[in-house]
Amino acid sequence: MRSHSASLSSWTGSALWTAFSDLDFPVLGIAHNDEQVWIRLRMRGRHTGPFVRFRDGALDQAIHPTGRDIDFEQNRVLDLRDGKVVGHAAVRDDVAVLGRLRVFPPSPAVGLSMLTWRVTEWAARAAADVTAKAAEAAAGSAR
Repeated sequence: MRSHSASLSSWTGSALWTAFSDLDFPVLGIAHNDEQVWIRLRMRGRHTGPFVRFRDGALDQAIHPTGRDIDFEQNRVLDLRDGKVVGHAAVRDDVAVLGRLRVFPPSPAVGLSMLTWRVTEWAARAAADVTAKAAEAAAGSAR
């Protein structure tokens, strides 16, 4: 069963669901006041799809699926106004995720592979797939 965090943006959510299967976000704790909600959760899944990153609207890098599991804590802070979420911040350890995938710190071979992935047709197709899924997710949330 897919669980999800309503606070994830459409693109981020699509990128994560494309890169990780069996993605789950069990909530470990919630605290709140009238202006903010703090959520402590875990992110668990298996890296089975391309993990892509964009910078300034262009593909920056893509990491081939490793088949490795991830399981780490993160925190979300939701800003509230009139009972609605008006802001979101994620506090997570992306370096730990890359470490679990064994792509950080990159060895010379991994670094060369990542550079190659950045400029290959494979990376461009992976980025186009994630972008299309993000557009579908955004269209669905606008309804």
